[in-house]
This record gives sequence, C-alpha cells and structure tokens, in this order.
Amino acid sequence: MSSGTQTVSPSPSGPWAYFARARSVIPAILLLALALRLGLILGFPISPRTDSLWYLERGREIAAGMGYQEGGFPTAFWPVGYPALIGVATWLFGPTLFGPLLFNLIAQAATILLILWLARRLGAGEGAARLAGLLYALYPAHIAYTGDTAAETTATAVTLAGIALILKGRGGKGLIWALVGALVLGAAMLMRPQTMLLPPFLVGALWVSRGVDWRRALLLMLLIAAGMAVVVAPWTMRNRAVLGAPVLVSTNGGVALQAGANDLADGGYFQVEKSPLWAQVGIPFADRVQRQVEIDRRLKVMATDWIAAHPVRWGLLGVRKVALLWLKDGDGCWSLDASHPERAGLWKIAQGVNQLFYMALLVLAAIGIGRAARAAWAGRQGAAMLVAGVMPLFCTALAFGFTGQTRYHYPAMPFVVILAAWVIARRLGEPSRAPAAMSGHDG
Repeated sequence: MSSGTQTVSPSPSGPWAYFARARSVIPAILLLALALRLGLILGFPISPRTDSLWYLERGREIAAGMGYQEGGFPTAFWPVGYPALIGVATWLFGPTLFGPLLFNLIAQAATILLILWLARRLGAGEGAARLAGLLYALYPAHIAYTGDTAAETTATAVTLAGIALILKGRGGKGLIWALVGALVLGAAMLMRPQTMLLPPFLVGALWVSRGVDWRRALLLMLLIAAGMAVVVAPWTMRNRAVLGAPVLVSTNGGVALQAGANDLADGGYFQVEKSPLWAQVGIPFADRVQRQVEIDRRLKVMATDWIAAHPVRWGLLGVRKVALLWLKDGDGCWSLDASHPERAGLWKIAQGVNQLFYMALLVLAAIGIGRAARAAWAGRQGAAMLVAGVMPLFCTALAFGFTGQTRYHYPAMPFVVILAAWVIARRLGEPSRAPAAMSGHDG
C-alpha cells in the first residue's frame, strides 16, 4: 500500500494466517460447496417449471435429433446455448435430471475456482480470495439454483471463464489467452445474448484502473469482438436459413425490451402476451413460434416508439427497475417452494436468512467499489479491484434498459463476494497485493 498508515499483518500463527495459507482450506471449501448443493438436490428435488421446463424439453429434443424447435417449427426464441448443453447432458446420461444437474455442480465448482483466481489476479490477496470462495460456497440463493435447470448457473460459469482468460491475456504477449477468452464469451453469448454488450464495460474498467493503455484497450476490443463473432456467426447463419432473417442469437429481444417500456410496466416481470397490449402486435398468440421474427420486430417498434414518446417516464421507470434488481434475492427459493409447498415455512426462513446474507454482501461490495474507485483515481494499489465492479455495473445498466427482475443480478454475485471478501480481509489486516501482470500500462 502506498499511502496511509502501514497495515500490520496478522500473526503467522493466527487463524486468519492459517486460513490464508493452509493447503487444506481450498479443497475444504470446494467439498463444503458441493456437499451443500448435492444435499439440497437429493433432499428436496426440484420439478422444473416455466423457463426451466422449456429449456429441459428443448434440450431433450436436441438430444433426440429433432434440432432446436418447438411444436414442429424451428425456433430461436430463447438462446440456444443452454438447451444445447442440456442436449449434451441428455445424450451422455439419458433423459433424466442427472446430467443437467451434474453439469450444474461442475459449473458451481468451476465458479468457485474462478472466484479464487480472479480475486488473486485483481490483487485482493490470498486470504481474501479464499474468503470469497467460502462466502460463495455458503450463499443460499446460489445453492438453491443448483437444483434447477435454469440457465444462470452454467451461463455465469462460462462468462467468468471468458473474463478470466481475457484478464490473463490482456497484457504483454499473452493475447492468445484474450482470444480464447473472446471465444468463450462467444459461447456465453449463445446462452445470454446480452453478453455482447459486456466487452466495453470490461475493457473500459481495465483502462480506468490503469491496467491497459488506450492502444491496448482498442486492440482488446477488436480482438474480443472478432472472437465472439467467430462463435456466434454460424448460429446467425442457421437462423437466416430456417427463420428467413439473420437473427444474431435469439428472437426474444423485443419481448425483453417491451416488458420495460409500455404503459402497464412497473419495472418488474411483465408478460405482454397476457396483457391487453398483445392486441397491438396483430399476430395470434397461437402463431408465436412460426412468426417469432415478425413478433420480435413489432415488439421492438412498440417499445422504441413508447420510449421516444415518454423519455422522462422511461428514465424514471429505469430507476425503479434498478431498485427492483437489487432489492431482493429470493428467486432461488421459488422453485423449491413450488416443488415442495408443504415446506413453505422452511422456505420463508431460508429466504429471510438469504436476504440478510445478501444485503450484507451488497453493503460490503459497495464499500469495496468505493475504495477501488478512490485507489484508481489516486493511482494506488487496489485500483485493479475496480474490475470486479464491472459485472454489477453491467447488470444494473441492463436492468435500466430492460427489466429489473431479481434473477438478473445472478451473474454479478461472484464479483460481489470478491469485493465483500476484499473489504473484510482488509479489515482483518491483509493488505492488497499488486495484481498479477496488471500493474502499469503495457501497450
């Protein structure tokens, strides 16, 4: 640390030093995380519903050689990435939930390992990295998500891997790693199309935190865009062939945009097909699959026209969306409650405990972002931790533009635990470290 009073490191024989150094700690964290998740899966199996059931059905159809279709018509309504992954799991392990849930467990283990790597890479320190892994292992909402066939668990792990590879390759002669990271982000984009908007946030944070100069930032942007395009382009070509339009990834962009830009919107979950607004689309709901490209186009026009006519109202609604995004964290228990309504009291207690845990993480992460921003302004150690604020900022921006559904902050939580753990570790006396290969500009 380059300013202020010197922080005294804890005694080498203290519990914090043991936690930060002992080889057994990381395997113990992984075992704890997997045991909690597997225990919930076995003790309270979830019956997939709504989106999760749709993904599961499409994945099984892919495994059966039917392609990505719905009701006999080719589709791209929801992104193909996660149904395709379920298809692989079904092909390998059969048409049960074993394969998809095994992939979820693998994704959760990978997420914890990536949290450890990213925290170290950003200079949080070994103790903070391990604490971040422990906090994530204990995080109730993400324990609950592991038992459902929802896309968030695996999509977040893939996105984290892409970000980690880009950080590994952002300097010196390691651009090959950045290219691999771009390809991985392309795969993440096939799971979550909004990932296409992430690179400017990531590269911008690297530049602001002085991890790259402007030339390197521009090169990274071009490299990432090219790598993502290589992965996504074949799917876009497929859509052009079977849907008659070069749909980049999916046709649900209009639904997502219009859900947060209409007279009935309150900033949260909204189903246009169940509202009086569907009549304005002018297409029978029964034709939604075969005419999805046209529906997507019309909904986008409806949304952009409404925004143009009500810019102030849309802006105020955007603030409400952001508040809704971060206010609660109970979606993870929804599927458990629906599958086991006889345990409603247990799920209410679990939601309460999770909400307290979640709010504590948010407060600590906000403190961490503030410290990192001040360090970046002053050019001090700790500035690289600003990169951990990218995903929370990205999710916030998406909520402002689309809707503030609670589950949309899922991808931000690994970074929230990194920031929270960094603040706690600093309080316990662990100083920030120089981020690996991220100090100074290397153009």
